[in-house]
Amino acid sequence: MAGVLSQTFLELLAARKRTIAEDWLARTLRTYPEHTSGFLSREKDPFRNPVGNSLKEAFPALVDQLIMGPDASTVCCLLDPVVRIRAVQDFSAGQAVAFIFLLKQAVREALKDDICTRPDREGLAAIEARIDEMALVAFDLFMRCRERIHEIKAGEAKRKLAMLERMQGNGGEAR
Repeated sequence: MAGVLSQTFLELLAARKRTIAEDWLARTLRTYPEHTSGFLSREKDPFRNPVGNSLKEAFPALVDQLIMGPDASTVCCLLDPVVRIRAVQDFSAGQAVAFIFLLKQAVREALKDDICTRPDREGLAAIEARIDEMALVAFDLFMRCRERIHEIKAGEAKRKLAMLERMQGNGGEAR
């Protein structure tokens, strides 16, 4: 990991974790079309808005992981529902996982005044390295989801072909 995180830097992050999570969520919601983004941010009912609900639950917990030092299995569990959603939406691989990198912008924005007055480039580099690690986890999850989708589609195509072959075979015998 790049750099060492001082206790003071971690305390700054912890004091701003809600702001960071909210800014990250807002930035991520802007990756959706305007009408979708508005719905995802406004609709509070988790049954009517499972996507927005998943994001709103995962992001604060992921910011906590960022500050505490990410536990790989916890990060994976937190990212999984978000990445699954983005894997079935109309996003390229890069677009689907780019939301992780928006966390860097949210962190920088939340700390901009403190970083300007008391530079902690090493701390910022260490946090950004943790975010990069999260992005790699997200990309692996995305690829697994897409592979599973392709397996399902291939299985469905095989079932359809087998059904057509049976229908053609039965149709020939009936004549």
